[in-house]
Amino acid sequence: MAFEAKYGVTYMELGRHVVERIRRMARVGGELKWGDVRRRANASAVMRLISEVAEVRYAVFHFSSYADVERALGDLARGALLVVVDNQLLAGKPRLGVRVIERDSRRVPGLQLADVIAGFARQRGCP
Repeated sequence: MAFEAKYGVTYMELGRHVVERIRRMARVGGELKWGDVRRRANASAVMRLISEVAEVRYAVFHFSSYADVERALGDLARGALLVVVDNQLLAGKPRLGVRVIERDSRRVPGLQLADVIAGFARQRGCP
């Protein structure tokens, strides 16, 4: 998934405000996860909210090698300034030509949005 904030705000700043709105929608007090959205909120409304404030791209694909992952991420990340990737998928640092961050999503609200979008994509692509 490639995530780029619109309106000239950082992904962290954007994430803080949007995550708070989604937490209220899902009645969640702590870290926001896709399971919370799926069980406790209107998932379509949440995805619409995220799409209104950020460009969201994601891809669901099966891979047999790390080169497959790197190639798919490179295609997805084309033109993005920041790419958020589930670090459990990466055996090493991908060579994408963009900034790849590794942070704990509990501390970075923008990454919690990425978790929600990844869960949504996973559910749609791998029923």
